[in-house]
This record gives sequence, structure tokens and C-alpha cells, in this order.
Amino acid sequence: MISSPTLDALARCRVGVLGYGREGRSAVRALRERHADADVTVLVERGEVPTGLPSQSGPFDDRLQAFDVLLRSPGVPVDHPALIAYRARGGQVVNPGSIWFAERAGLPVIGVTGSKGKSTTASLLAHLLESGGKHVLLAGNIGVPLLDHLDTDAALVVLEMSSYQLADIEGRLELGLMTRLFPEHLDWHGSLAHYVDSKLRIARLLEGRPLLVNGRDPVLMQATADVVGRVTGNRAPCVERRGDGLSLRGRELIDSGRLPLLGRHNLDNMALALQACMLLGFAVDELVPALAGFQPLPHRLEPVADSGGLRWINDSIATSPHATLAALQAVGNKPVTLIAGGLARPADWSEVVEWCRGHELQALVTLPDNGEDIAQSFHETLGPEVIEVHAAADIESAVQTAHEISRPGSVVLLSPGAPSFPHFRDFEERGSRFAAAARSIAR
Repeated sequence: MISSPTLDALARCRVGVLGYGREGRSAVRALRERHADADVTVLVERGEVPTGLPSQSGPFDDRLQAFDVLLRSPGVPVDHPALIAYRARGGQVVNPGSIWFAERAGLPVIGVTGSKGKSTTASLLAHLLESGGKHVLLAGNIGVPLLDHLDTDAALVVLEMSSYQLADIEGRLELGLMTRLFPEHLDWHGSLAHYVDSKLRIARLLEGRPLLVNGRDPVLMQATADVVGRVTGNRAPCVERRGDGLSLRGRELIDSGRLPLLGRHNLDNMALALQACMLLGFAVDELVPALAGFQPLPHRLEPVADSGGLRWINDSIATSPHATLAALQAVGNKPVTLIAGGLARPADWSEVVEWCRGHELQALVTLPDNGEDIAQSFHETLGPEVIEVHAAADIESAVQTAHEISRPGSVVLLSPGAPSFPHFRDFEERGSRFAAAARSIAR
């Protein structure tokens, strides 16, 4: 067993790479670039195996025992039965991110996580730090694997961390930030307790250094009550959301009219990003003007088209009802046609339905595979006559239906409240197809 997962140490082992997505490809590339003769085999349970590399396909099983070390891609559950058996026999499973931490020990890293808002907050934080004169690397779950940046000359790293990554990553964080906490990815984690434990591993990486949390989230506050070094953000005396703007100790910093992001949850994200900068020694007044220049991320309450008096908003990132609720709240009091549905998995739509009781949801257009279940949740609570429901076979027909039934002045909101599988490669493809269909109508 290796004591530190450096590339040199791994090159002396027989290494199995579990999964060949972004992280898996990055790990193989890093090993082979440093040690061309490294003994690396790619193992894929489903899908195509890479060409030009030793590889195996099929279920993970006792064949894993042939390897000294396994590199676990984030999509592979940490408690996969084959990994449990492998560890029980003394095998070592390494998160690819841990390799980067071992190689770049000493480079300050800010870890950002949360059930919603982590990508936006991490991007906001990197943007603000850059505006303050820091050379910043933004990486991690946002789509840029750490191992692609072994040679970075950045002075500071902002690392977006999913629960998949946090579950077993090893390293040192200078500062941690958590946006909010609610049930998510339970099909991968197996239980809410495992999901929460994975998120809270960020505190282990901090070892008492500051963990900035959203004080407006009661679930997050309760979960982190015993964390040493916790800083309660988004509440006085820290930068906080107040009304439609941000304030510090009662002094308004900026109002929503100058901000590029929709929704009060994004005000929370901006408050946390500014407070993180303050914890790092920056003066908040010098950074506030940079907020207005931030470019919203794709697929996150992204306006994509205007046509016939309709505004089309792409919130494909919303993979849970909690995220859909935040999107509806962000739209405000405009009539909404909601497009929702995706992977069928346990989900509680009651808070969304209750919110719609007091707001104008003019229609619901559902997508496979759980669209019928979502419609049932609305009908059971509000009655079948209250909400107009249309079932669509795919995203393009959903857009066409929304165009036909929505009256001028409305918002058509794609906020699925469910993962994109199995009908899309990922939420980006789902959002891109929605945007393309909406723009086609707008032409």
C-alpha cells in the first residue's frame, strides 16, 4: 500500500482505473505523461472501452484483486460491492483528485460544495478573486479535472467538489464553503445519511480551518453545528442578502438591478462568495463592482430566447424538486409554463406544489420517465382542473407544446427536477437541446 498517491508512487504499482469519463481519462493521461511505461488498465462496467490501452469491460468483480491500486472515477460509488470486497482484502482505492493534492501540496485550495449553487458560487468566487488581482485556477466538478492542471502556475485554486468526489478524497483545504444542503443523489449514495456524511467530509479536509456556511439554510446549520471553525455567512455581521440586494452591517453594497443573476438563492451565493474573499483578506468594497461583470453559467436559470412575448429560461441543472422550487421563486410573479421530468427516482414534489398553490403556474409540461408521477403530485394536491398538464415524448415536443399553450408575457421554464438519464448524455445536452428548440421557434 502506498503512503501518498503521487504519480511516481503509482507508477510502481499495477493500477486499475475504474471508469473512463473525464476523470478517468485525465488520470490515465497524467500517469502516462509522467511514466510512459506505467502499468495501467482501464475497467469499464458499461459502455465502450478505450482503444490503444489495456482494458476490461463488464461488471466489477473479483478481477479487481489483480491490481495493487484502483483509481475510482467519481461516477463509481464508493460502496460498490466489488470495492468493499477489494478493500476488505487490503486493496487501496484512490480518488484521482487525491493524486493532485499529493503532487501540489502547499498550493492554497478553497473547496466549494453544496446541494445547489456550488458551480455558480465557485465561479463567482474565482471571478472576484481574479478581479482582486489573484491568478486563480477554477477546477473540479465544474468540468475541469484537477489532474489536467498539475503544472498550473495559479496562486490559488477554487475547487468545486461534488459529494461523489468528497466521499473519499484526501488533501488539504485552506478554506471551505457550503451553499445549502438538501437530499440529492440518493440513488448513488444509498441513503440521506451517506450523502450528508460525504458533504461534511469537507470539514475533515479543513482540520479546523474556516468552513463558511449559508446561515439562511436551517438544515445546513444543524448539520454543521459541531464543525470546528464554522463561520456563519449570509447573516450579520457577515455579508448578507437583504431584500433584493446585498448588505454588510446594515450598509447596502449593491441592489439586484445591477446584478446578472436571477433569484434570491443567487443573492445567497453572491453573499457567500464576497464573504469568502473577506476571509482571505480582501476588502469587500473593492470587489463589489466586479459582481456586475459576472457572466451566468449555462443551464443555470439561463435566458436563451424571447419570442412572441415568451421568455425561455434554461435551468437544466435542476436535478431535484428543491432546485426547481428555487427556479420558480427566482422567476417571481410572472405566469410560468414549467417543463419538468427525467430519471424516475424517489422525489418529494410537495414543496413545489404548495408554492404553486399561491403563484401562477399556468401549465405543466412533463417529460419521461417520471413526468406522470410529477403530474400526479400536482393533481392530488391542487386538483386536476387547477393545473393544465401536457405529457411530451421528448424535449423538442415539450418546447412546441409550451409555445402553443403559453400566453404572451409568460416564462417557459425548463427546470426538470430530475436527472437527465437515460434520455440525455448529461444535463448539458438536455439544456442545449431545449435552447436550440426554443431559438428555432424564436426565429
